[in-house]
Amino acid sequence: MTRPGHTRITRAALRHTIEAVAAHAFRVPRRNVTADLEDDAGRLAAAVTVRLALPALLGTSPESGHGSLFDRSRAARAAIAARGQELTGRTLGRIDIRLSGSKPAPAGRVDGTTVPSPAAPINQESTHRQRRAA
Repeated sequence: MTRPGHTRITRAALRHTIEAVAAHAFRVPRRNVTADLEDDAGRLAAAVTVRLALPALLGTSPESGHGSLFDRSRAARAAIAARGQELTGRTLGRIDIRLSGSKPAPAGRVDGTTVPSPAAPINQESTHRQRRAA
């Protein structure tokens, strides 16, 4: 038995869905993507901001994919439009993508120890021992 009525998808659910789809398209964690949605003459317009680690942004890491940053953005835009429509049932019109850089994780040393951050207090004795052991 079916009941008359309608189904609504909230604005927050649409935004979270587009953010998840964009994160998947760019191969970044969901927390690195934000989206703003608005009406675009009856279609859904999305302004997506993606934070990429600097090596990926510059195209120097193996995870960054093939092609230029613009090629990867075009492919991601197409994926966002197709998968977003499949999941939400809404046609996506304009999809603006803004890429921003984030600081890469601090590099470790060859001997496996981590490099202290400038804000961390430096223990002169442990630094001295590490130098002697190398």
